[in-house]
Amino acid sequence: MSESLGSAGDEAAKLLGAVQDWARTRFDGEHLATGGAECQVCPLCQGIALMRQVKPETAEHLLDAAASFVAALKSAVTSPTNAGGGASRVQPIDIREG
Repeated sequence: MSESLGSAGDEAAKLLGAVQDWARTRFDGEHLATGGAECQVCPLCQGIALMRQVKPETAEHLLDAAASFVAALKSAVTSPTNAGGGASRVQPIDIREG
């Protein structure tokens, strides 16, 4: 595969196109996201219709935000012991009298 990668928005658009092609063949050639009455209640059709209206720049920003969110979750659940490879930076304080 000698095709070069585009921006995240371009790649998201290509992925959406591939999913649409797959869905058309998978669902026996039925029309998908045509705007018909049945499409108004189908979440898959609604998602495809929404993605058709999104600019590639918007998709790129959403992907960046999702990546940042995942990185924040990862840092939140990683304990200091595992992250630094050493002892915890928390120091116990004895508050008992005597």
